[in-house]
Amino acid sequence: MIYLALIQNIALLVALTFVHGLLIRRVRKQGHGYALLSGLLFGSVALVGMMTPMILQPGLIFDGRSIVIAVAGLFGGPVAAAVAVVMAAGYRYWLGGVGAAMGGAVIFGSAGIGVIGYYLRRSRPRVVSPAGLYLFGLLVHLWMIGCTVLLPAAVIAKTVAAITVPVLLIYPVATLLVCQLFLQMERHISVEQELEQERNKLDSLIQAVPDLLFEVGLDGRYYACYARHSEQLAAPAEQLVGRTVREMLPSQAAEVCLEALQEAEKTGHSHGRQFFLPLPNGELWFELSVARKTGPVEDQARFVVLSRDISDRKQHEKELLAARYAAEAASRAKSEFLANMSHEIRTPMNGLLGMVQLMHYTQLSREQKEYLENMELCSSTLLALINDILDLSRIEAGRIDLEQTLFPLELTIREVLALQNAPARQKSLEMALELADDLPEQMLGDQVRFRQILLNLVGNAIKFTEQGSVTVKALRLTGPDNSPWLHLEVQDTGIGISPEQQELVFAPFTQADGSITRRFGGSGLGLSICQRLTELMGGRIGVRSEPDRGSCFTVELPLSKDCP
Repeated sequence: MIYLALIQNIALLVALTFVHGLLIRRVRKQGHGYALLSGLLFGSVALVGMMTPMILQPGLIFDGRSIVIAVAGLFGGPVAAAVAVVMAAGYRYWLGGVGAAMGGAVIFGSAGIGVIGYYLRRSRPRVVSPAGLYLFGLLVHLWMIGCTVLLPAAVIAKTVAAITVPVLLIYPVATLLVCQLFLQMERHISVEQELEQERNKLDSLIQAVPDLLFEVGLDGRYYACYARHSEQLAAPAEQLVGRTVREMLPSQAAEVCLEALQEAEKTGHSHGRQFFLPLPNGELWFELSVARKTGPVEDQARFVVLSRDISDRKQHEKELLAARYAAEAASRAKSEFLANMSHEIRTPMNGLLGMVQLMHYTQLSREQKEYLENMELCSSTLLALINDILDLSRIEAGRIDLEQTLFPLELTIREVLALQNAPARQKSLEMALELADDLPEQMLGDQVRFRQILLNLVGNAIKFTEQGSVTVKALRLTGPDNSPWLHLEVQDTGIGISPEQQELVFAPFTQADGSITRRFGGSGLGLSICQRLTELMGGRIGVRSEPDRGSCFTVELPLSKDCP
């Protein structure tokens, strides 16, 4: 009979485990609410066990309340144990009989052992190891046997003989089993709660992200959809799941998505692909970021797709592009105007300069000749500035048409140096020319623009050199495509240019130093025009220089293979 009661009590405790699990799932474990409910649950199970006990004699019953009360203290804490004790002790007191004192002592002692175990669990996890739980059950039931001293002397021996073997051999094992079930349930529920918390955090994070998030298969089938702004979806989320991008998106957008999935399948990720969707609220642009999911192997690869609304970046780009086009149009209009004014501005200036030159042949006083020379100098300077401005404007407006004719290369170079001999002699500068033997006799190109480039470079070299020499070198070299190129160098021993200032010398209206304009004059347009003309001719221009050690400007132009 005692073993049948044992089986009944164990069954009750197993049922208690699952009911307790339901309680933990629905009530926060912290706080008195959980403790009270847990105590009522343990107390109720103890009452059920006490209502169907094994009766050794009137007033002396045997049941599983010691296990229930001990487990209440171990897993529920002092409040839960106290509630269960009140219920069990009250009922046992109401039953009365010769075993009432022993029953009360067993109830209070089991609860005390359970509460001690509850606090030991926090500092010593080994208490809830299998060995620790077995010793816990053994201690509870040794206490039960010890409480038999509260029975009348006549029934002690008989009671001890009846309960000692099953209590000491089976009840500790039953306690271990029940505690292990509780532990497994607690851990399982704890993991569930942690996962739920993480899921809630993830949901909160997803809701905080303004982007669209999808789980998609390699074939473009939607498996999940998260959207803070549902109006950005091609269809409601419930309609997307189970369908493919080909079914739900325009063909062009669907192809972009599938290409991104294919790339992510090969490399693990894909970024930066863009597409637009025509939506009721207007056309929206999206940028995709795709990553292959890791974890358990599915029937096919799964991908996390983040679709970012970019209606602001694209709009900003459009505005910038429109502003750029407007600025370029304004610049072209300005350049067109100046280019169209070329004849109107140059003609009266040339006429004015011609009249000044004719006046030299008239009878003039010394003072008038001095005024005339100053007028001629100012007119020449102004005409040179106007020519530079108009040339640059024509280049920017695309109004420069380069001629392609054969012209004598060496003769053209010598003519430029001849034109600059006079200003060089005035400064006592040595002019040198070094021509390679393999230079072609003729060059195919625009002779006027070629002469203009070289004239500007030689003129600058003379202007910025106080003493020493100006050397012009010309040689033939082989370009990257094995084609012949002309290499020109204009080297001087002048003031030089610092590395920082070298980056500015080819910008229009710029000179290496602001004081240079006051000291040497000039508009700062010459080198800019040289650069533009060189690039129009398919070449490149550069400079090497050190302050106070001179400069070397280089020009490289392609040569026709047919040039002799």
